[in-house]
Amino acid sequence: MGDHLQAGIENLGQISDLLSRIEDFGARHGLPAMAIFNLQLACDEMLTNIISYGFPDARPRDIHVSISFRQDMIETEIIDNGIPFNPLAQPEPDLTLPLEERKIGGLGIHFIRTVMNHLNYHRSDGRNRLTMVLQLPDDPAKKGDTSWQTRS
Repeated sequence: MGDHLQAGIENLGQISDLLSRIEDFGARHGLPAMAIFNLQLACDEMLTNIISYGFPDARPRDIHVSISFRQDMIETEIIDNGIPFNPLAQPEPDLTLPLEERKIGGLGIHFIRTVMNHLNYHRSDGRNRLTMVLQLPDDPAKKGDTSWQTRS
């Protein structure tokens, strides 16, 4: 069974509404709580970055989120007309450094890389296009098992 959720986002205040809709979407499909949390985390981090840093000029924000559910995966596509930015080209943060020595930024993208199973970015037609895939456990009996929730 497939289903999808779509939203247009223009400002930070609209992110919380999307996160609520994701929670309802996940509950409607019986998704594991950790899958819903991981999807919310990834969307929140990416959308906050796009809104906060992707529009340094006065252009209107045009951000679209599409979340598709299939039996074994959730695919999320975020498309925006902000400045070119490939989150996958960003270096991993050095988590071994003490907090006071770490550079500011980069943890949100690190979280996204950690909780999603596959990420793809490309820019076309003046738009950033990020696809995030979260693989779900194929055995419904494992839906309560959280061992699948993050990659090592």
